[in-house]
Amino acid sequence: MKWTDAYPFTESGQYTNDVEGSTFPAFAPILSDAFENLKDLPEPVEVPPGTLMLEQGEICKTVWLIRDGLVRLSYVSPEGRETTLGLRAAGWFGGAACLVMHTPSVCSVKAVTPCVVSRISALDFNQRLTQNARLMRYFVSSLCLELIAQTSAQVRLMSDSAEQRLDSFMRERSVKHPQIRTLDALPMLKQMELAQLLSITPEHLSRLLRRSHKSAETWPTTKHNVDGRLS
Repeated sequence: MKWTDAYPFTESGQYTNDVEGSTFPAFAPILSDAFENLKDLPEPVEVPPGTLMLEQGEICKTVWLIRDGLVRLSYVSPEGRETTLGLRAAGWFGGAACLVMHTPSVCSVKAVTPCVVSRISALDFNQRLTQNARLMRYFVSSLCLELIAQTSAQVRLMSDSAEQRLDSFMRERSVKHPQIRTLDALPMLKQMELAQLLSITPEHLSRLLRRSHKSAETWPTTKHNVDGRLS
């Protein structure tokens, strides 16, 4: 079988289901390089860490195709409390869903690492979707995968304990899914960002990490870098 991308579709577009028994990643960002097969994309440009690609409440005028790097989706409540909603990596179309539905963005999208992106104007993106079957198929499969990942994360957040959520995140760093690739985001995150992602207070996360080291858990070793990131 020839795979055209990281998503479970054959070259003919047929869906294949051989993931029985595997657990879909809830927190690890999914990777895809299938966009390399899409023709006439805008030239990639580099954006530095901290770049705000899309602001919460903004009407999307540009779609950001992430070609390399990691971005964070966040939401700020009316009371000013920030929450990390998820992480996205290569192959994700930032802002595309809101653009298609003509709705303001419910979250902000910010670069965690240096990123390589292609910026596609709203008009150009809509035209490409209607004229390019390959792009449409890739975009739809990307949305489906994102929905499954968000549902998996919601299940973890609603039903698992804080320790179980951290355990899931750590194990996703090394577990291989039969059809998709994921990015090990831990070295790129600050402890606050990881705590928000797992819906754990930073203090409780610190206690859980210390406890895991003392009990010789099989998680990869974590430590703080000088900039506060974990590795």
